[in-house]
Amino acid sequence: MENENLSVIRKFVEEGFGNADLYIIDHLMSENCIEHQFGMSGQKEGLKKAVLSLKLAFTDLDYELIRYCTDGNIVWVHYKATGTHTGPFMGNEATGRKFSIDVMDVVRIDEGQITEHWGVPDRFALLTQLRFIQSTLKINK
Repeated sequence: MENENLSVIRKFVEEGFGNADLYIIDHLMSENCIEHQFGMSGQKEGLKKAVLSLKLAFTDLDYELIRYCTDGNIVWVHYKATGTHTGPFMGNEATGRKFSIDVMDVVRIDEGQITEHWGVPDRFALLTQLRFIQSTLKINK
């Protein structure tokens, strides 16, 4: 069961988000999924809009699984998300800048579908690497 649950979240992130495959989102996300990630709303339809927006902004968006942990129907995953800013994002035109951030997700999976989600992408790192905000931290160029 744990391996099946890990397969669900991997497919959801790597294909659903990484390839903007809305069929995957429809198939693997429960209609009644409870979303806890800040800024995400509108349940499944809101998520699909976010996926398409990200793919438009970062056409080479990719997710690499770094580590995971399972406990029954709960799965924790740590991904490295990478991409290049190639389209409009947060009111900014494409910069051509590359980014690499950590993304942590915790999901509850019931009967092969995601029924609850907590997501923590490192938005501060993303905004800093794209130079939308300045940081006193030294960043790689």
